[in-house]
Amino acid sequence: MKKIFSLLLLSILITNCSSDSSSNSNASTSSGTKIKRIEELQNGFIIKSTDYQYNSLGNITKMVVNDRTNIYETTFQYNSNNQMITWKLKEYRVSNPSSKKEQTNTLEYSNGKITNVCIDRVDNTFSGYTFYEADRILFSYNSGIYPTSIQHYYPQSSTAPEYTCADVTYVSEEELFEYVNGNTSRYTIEDSGFSSSYNILEYDTKNNPLAMIQPAAFKNIIGRSSVNNMTKAKVYNSSDDTLQGTSVFENSYNANNFLIKAIERYYPAGNPNPTVTTIMNYYYY
Repeated sequence: MKKIFSLLLLSILITNCSSDSSSNSNASTSSGTKIKRIEELQNGFIIKSTDYQYNSLGNITKMVVNDRTNIYETTFQYNSNNQMITWKLKEYRVSNPSSKKEQTNTLEYSNGKITNVCIDRVDNTFSGYTFYEADRILFSYNSGIYPTSIQHYYPQSSTAPEYTCADVTYVSEEELFEYVNGNTSRYTIEDSGFSSSYNILEYDTKNNPLAMIQPAAFKNIIGRSSVNNMTKAKVYNSSDDTLQGTSVFENSYNANNFLIKAIERYYPAGNPNPTVTTIMNYYYY
């Protein structure tokens, strides 16, 4: 579940790949402010692309992620008050579109904030079998508008659609957030039964393209509240606070100070040379 949820949002803070990039691709120099497409490149090849669509009110209606082997197509639905109520995700392999997972996520609110996401999933990727899963994600807040905790629960799985959101009670993972000036300054992943890690993040003062996506529910469901762009991310082991690696970002901007290109270089701890270089190009309407 966590993998699918993370791919929805493209909110991965540290890139964990193993190849260098020599691409000199340039992003659009458009002065637009509404994000249209994001491309990620390594070794001169696009390894992932994300396309965004909006309705006449400016709210996001569709997002398609293509990582060359899988496609994740997400559509967002609204009620008569223009409040996001569900988002539906279809995941399938490029080589076999008929073998797919379909997921319906229903949002629950309290005082205008998302408190719970109930998930129903149908998995047809096993030949001759259909699996049903019920899952949920719980959001917690302090006094601010952004979530300080997102808890992911183990899914209940069956060959019959008999489980519901209320049946899922065991937490498998928790994401914790701290903020400075509207940016996520510390991001922690506590994984049940496995080692946990935390990230210390630094930002510039320019405009983050995802921060402009409406409605605010989109940013909250992915735990992405940052209004500016990352310049450095350090990841530490939670058990002993040892540095595991550092990502350094070189950012370029359009006339409206919106990000059009970011070059991320990842340095494992103790290594003066980057083992991963990723180029991210941003295009606007």
